[in-house]
Amino acid sequence: MDPLDFRLNNAAGEGDRMNNNAQFPRIGFKETLQKMKEYVNARKKPEGQNRGIGTACGLWFGGGGACGANVNVTGDGTVTLVVGSCDITGTRTSLAQIVAEEFSISLDKVAVVTGDTDIAPFSSPSSGSRITRQMSTAVYLACQDAKNQLILQAASKLGVKPNEVQFVNGQIQVVGMPEKFVLLKDLARDAIGWGGKGKGPIIGRGAVNSSQSAPMFAVQMADVEVDKETGKVKVLSYAAAQDVGFAINPALIEGQIHGAVGQGIGRALMEEYKFQDGIMQNPNLLDYRMPTALDLPFKDVLLVKSRAILSLSVCVE
Repeated sequence: MDPLDFRLNNAAGEGDRMNNNAQFPRIGFKETLQKMKEYVNARKKPEGQNRGIGTACGLWFGGGGACGANVNVTGDGTVTLVVGSCDITGTRTSLAQIVAEEFSISLDKVAVVTGDTDIAPFSSPSSGSRITRQMSTAVYLACQDAKNQLILQAASKLGVKPNEVQFVNGQIQVVGMPEKFVLLKDLARDAIGWGGKGKGPIIGRGAVNSSQSAPMFAVQMADVEVDKETGKVKVLSYAAAQDVGFAINPALIEGQIHGAVGQGIGRALMEEYKFQDGIMQNPNLLDYRMPTALDLPFKDVLLVKSRAILSLSVCVE
């Protein structure tokens, strides 16, 4: 039986029980398998001796933990985001994208400050599966806090109700009346005006603790050739299909997957601690071989976006 068909017939879906008896939320395992099946079927069959294709599936439950974020709207129309998480695989860019979209400003008007958690808002450890997922929720909530302050201020200035204004290109304008607007920078300046006229700086705060679980699935394929005389394995091509939920920055996700595939190939074929009589024989990176660009094949990355952005009260997937 085709290995991918076998997995499709037995794949878990939303509502199925995990090994801890909890139910899976909405997941994209079947869609990821189907994506890989379409990819494999569109390829030419392997030709030549000692060549074959292998497929495997993986599951990771994702990272959780608590984190917070501050959003400061400044008098020049820019927005500064302050977080306590380190930048991993370009996570600052993804967080800045959220801020830019929420305030309807260009990305170059957003600055991200990553500080020590002694002074920046608290963040659980920075790791590959939790920063964008968890921190983006805190950032999103911080944006809503700051936007609500701006909306109340703008509505009062424009003489309308708060639900009658919207953010458009760095300004807040009356819905259906684009000629009536006020700039973000003017609102920020008014908020800190002399004489006690303003209510103080526009600072949004957001925080989140462990949120709804978002298990992520991967299906990967390796096209390999084995030299029968030497036993050397050559990876000719590779494909990775990944259920990523909602892809805020697809390019950064693809880059992370490329790196992970390189790590996997290295672990499977090259990297190994050699011991003799309790003494390591390859104690340095010259003798402990890790794959370079010359050892790695071309990799296709297939992103499956199984979840849209959820509601305010849950999190951004």
